[in-house]
Amino acid sequence: MTERTPSEREAITRFLSDYFPREYIDEKSISQQTEPDDSTISDEELAVIEQLIAAEQSEFVSSKGTLGLAIDFLMIAEQLSQTDEWVSGFDPDVSADDILSRYDQASVKSTLTITHDGEKYAIRPVQNAVIDLFREDLKRTNFPSSPGHHTGEWERYTDLLAMAFQLSRDGRYIATQRLFEYGLEQLERKDITQREPPFPSPFEAVLHEYDRSHPDEEGGLTYQAWAYGYVTAMWPHLSLEASKVRTGSSRQNRHGDIDGYQGPDLMLSVEVKDRAIDGQNVESELGSIMVLAENATTIVVAVCRSASDDAITVLREADVNVLTDEQLAQRLQLWDYHKQNRALQAMAHYLTNIEEDPGALQRLLRFIEHIDPNNTALAHLIE
Repeated sequence: MTERTPSEREAITRFLSDYFPREYIDEKSISQQTEPDDSTISDEELAVIEQLIAAEQSEFVSSKGTLGLAIDFLMIAEQLSQTDEWVSGFDPDVSADDILSRYDQASVKSTLTITHDGEKYAIRPVQNAVIDLFREDLKRTNFPSSPGHHTGEWERYTDLLAMAFQLSRDGRYIATQRLFEYGLEQLERKDITQREPPFPSPFEAVLHEYDRSHPDEEGGLTYQAWAYGYVTAMWPHLSLEASKVRTGSSRQNRHGDIDGYQGPDLMLSVEVKDRAIDGQNVESELGSIMVLAENATTIVVAVCRSASDDAITVLREADVNVLTDEQLAQRLQLWDYHKQNRALQAMAHYLTNIEEDPGALQRLLRFIEHIDPNNTALAHLIE
């Protein structure tokens, strides 16, 4: 017998609880009973269970969905047994004709719907639940997802219907468990591959852990290089222009520290400030970018270490989008490794080809060596 995982046991118990009396399922769950109990199951009833399982296994070879149909019959028999004593105990003489003549049936021929005491018991909703159970909860995604096809052919399987109604409650419970056991064995489980070790988050690590200042580097260099990497990965369709960290934008005929173009059109302008922005310094630090935002259709972004509420209000009123370290960290939670690595490679590009600071690149690569030792950028690390 295949050992069920805790989640599989829980899912099957939850399913059965919708059809069997709750106290009955609670009692079975405590003992995790899936095999016959000699004190409640006779050899004759056990033989019917074996016959039902064998018949279903034979049908399963050509039609996996009949597994659900066998469970459907068992579930509506169990539901009816709770209001009709005729189905309450084991009776090997019950036939399909007995069942169909005893109960009224809906006029719809594409499925089986039985009416008793004004209540309807249909196999189609059960089949839908069985499909969800196997495909979603039990991860057997090769279980057929066409309920109408199988419930519409129910009349071909009246032998299974008869045996489901012949069994007692214990018999139905055991037969259902054995059908689940067979399905779990025969249907391939689709698992999400767990990567060990998991992918690192190198760009996020630089934001949180990397020292942004160094005596041999220009102030603000690391943050501007990081912002360049972020913009590259976030707007990959734009052509970016940027200059060395201490070069004024106006001297380079640029608008922000990083400008993004689509053809000749300026689409994005980013100003980078590795400092806290508040109501006192927002105008002096970001005034020029505010003017741009108020007079152009360009997306304007201020990337800064932090921003006070009053500073954010001023910037937003000027149509400047604000990204602080905290907000950036939240966004990076949704970036997979490859997007983070693209940003990291762009950061290395900025340090090498725009800032032209090989020492800054080596410092970054030494940090990356510890958090992402297989990163391709480490080919440029000088030992």
